[in-house]
Amino acid sequence: MDTVAPAADTAPPAHGSRRRRAAALAGAVGAVAYVGLVDPGSGTGLFPPCPSRMLLGIDCPACGGLRGTHDLLHGDVVGALDHNLLLPLLLALYAYAAVVAFAPLVGRVVRPLHPPRWAFVAGAVVLATFTVVRNLPVAGLEFLGSGTS
Repeated sequence: MDTVAPAADTAPPAHGSRRRRAAALAGAVGAVAYVGLVDPGSGTGLFPPCPSRMLLGIDCPACGGLRGTHDLLHGDVVGALDHNLLLPLLLALYAYAAVVAFAPLVGRVVRPLHPPRWAFVAGAVVLATFTVVRNLPVAGLEFLGSGTS
């Protein structure tokens, strides 16, 4: 009688892989807790500067993400959206990636989505357009900026 090995994506992770995933999960939880406890906008925490803001003086698509995440963790949805209008979309993508990566820790396997090529192109167009428009010095578009001076 022939035996069929389980598919690679349904096999439980190896012991070393499980430890690495648990360490990564602990690090991610610690980072989110740090952002929730220390306000990135206060200037008192250890947060990396945005390279595009530091080198070019412009807001990248993720600028305001740490401050927005801090606001979300404190229940201030409007404040979070004021820092970065795309924050809910970015956090949803991060959350999905975390579920795919960490589900094996509890014995589950979540198959990653394989979006069509047009979805990547559309996402790149949205990010590029958002970056350009949020940096235009046009009256009425200030709400798209990250809220930094």
